Amino acid sequence: MTIPQAKNRWLRIAAALFSGGCLALVAPPANLWWLHWFSWVPMFWALYPGTVKQNLRLGYLAGWFGMFCIFFWVVETVQRFSSLNLPLSFLILGLFASAFGLYYAITFGSAMWFRKKVGVNWVFVVPAVHVAMENLSPALFPYYEGVTQYRVPAMFQLASVIGSLGLTYLLFLVNCILAESVFRNMEGRKQAWHLYGIAGGLIVANLAFGSWRHAAVEEDLAKARTIQTAIIQQDVTMEERFDDTAWDLIESWKTRTASIADQKPDLVVWPEASVRLADPHSNRRSRNLKRQRPKEFFSKLAGDGDFHLLMGGGTREWGSDDQGNKWVKDYNSAYSFTRKGEAGQRYDKMVPLPFGEYIPLADVFPVLRTIVRGPGNFRRGKEVTAFKAVDSAGEQYTYSAPICYEGILNGQMGKLSAVDLFINITNDAWFGDTGCPHQHAMLTAGQAVQYGRPLLRIAYTGISWVVEPHGDILYETAPFTESASVETIRLGTVDTLYKRGGWLFPYVCGLFAAGTFLFYRRREEEGGDE
Repeated sequence: MTIPQAKNRWLRIAAALFSGGCLALVAPPANLWWLHWFSWVPMFWALYPGTVKQNLRLGYLAGWFGMFCIFFWVVETVQRFSSLNLPLSFLILGLFASAFGLYYAITFGSAMWFRKKVGVNWVFVVPAVHVAMENLSPALFPYYEGVTQYRVPAMFQLASVIGSLGLTYLLFLVNCILAESVFRNMEGRKQAWHLYGIAGGLIVANLAFGSWRHAAVEEDLAKARTIQTAIIQQDVTMEERFDDTAWDLIESWKTRTASIADQKPDLVVWPEASVRLADPHSNRRSRNLKRQRPKEFFSKLAGDGDFHLLMGGGTREWGSDDQGNKWVKDYNSAYSFTRKGEAGQRYDKMVPLPFGEYIPLADVFPVLRTIVRGPGNFRRGKEVTAFKAVDSAGEQYTYSAPICYEGILNGQMGKLSAVDLFINITNDAWFGDTGCPHQHAMLTAGQAVQYGRPLLRIAYTGISWVVEPHGDILYETAPFTESASVETIRLGTVDTLYKRGGWLFPYVCGLFAAGTFLFYRRREEEGGDE
């Protein structure tokens, strides 16, 4: 039969732009999570039927526009991190969107090809393609569409089984089934009612599982021991911080800590870069502390307050090689002090932020540092640190301290997950009052559910919060607001199927999609398809 063409070119372009733009609406701060269940249907309509080349272009347009909208904060961040001006910052955003919109081109460029080859079963293949693309995408700031459901705990429990990418698959599956309904209506064909049953059944089953798991985890958490934790953040811009001395910054955190001392916190956390010192554990007198010894200063603070103190600081190491050439190595670090007033452990960030904390290939091409000024030259930490602390009853607990965007990287969080608690310290003031702090926080929520660990997030200017192992969000703060309170964290941990092997799900999707493509491509080459 003759398949009717979709509407005119400009309507198809508008539909692609609409679906791409919805990526910014389903994510925070808008949080229109419900829209995500059908937001890609206009995109599929635009593809119908189209050639592979035409659909690649439309998919790329949608992906480019979506990335441009979601990551619009890159413009402001580039100007803060570097010496580049506004036009060049927009150019970088455009290049970023050009690179990371490509996997949408592959997803949507292949959709109608798969529909032609595998018939109605394309609705199961295309979501696998997109999951594989999300997993393989080398985005500097990964964005998993399934995480947009993080505000719906009953729906989000699936992340504990096959990760946030499992929800990406479910979202795309529903969109594909709705699109198939539209296609069949355009073709005057009978509806595939069994697909509605599959979609509805999966959603109901997921909600039933989610409700059961949420209740089961809540029952365990009700019996878990607790610690009292200070949640402190400031309302300062990066420009204001640059005007302050290191002593001013430390005093500002000390003052806020003193304001909640009467509430007897077990744990006080100062965020990333809150201490502008080379080594808070040092016994050398520091000009930044008005000639005081850092180790004595912070030991007294923690000991007098009877709390465990974690702070974000810097580490600088000096040395020389065999030829006598001197070297300096900088690390983005987290330092701890015990409630007895003793210097504790240190963790060096293992995944520095490209173009923020180092310039890729700058060691090979030093001229890059003269072209792009502003980023640091931080080295990678080499060891995972499981910090040890004790509660008010003297019982020990452990935590890891992923720094900044380490808290959204699935692989890195897996390395740091053999603890009782995640503490993500970050400085999102670099991104200004944009969507980035909201998106950054959203992605950390997925880690708490995937690994079954409570997560404390302390951000310099917010968002700071506690996410429990079943995804409930507690004590959430707004960006760029003052906050100083003591809240309860339940230290219950939950074993998850994701940690045991569910993280393989996107790789299985990749093998399924690639295998299907190769099988039908070979049949096509052998003349097996008409």
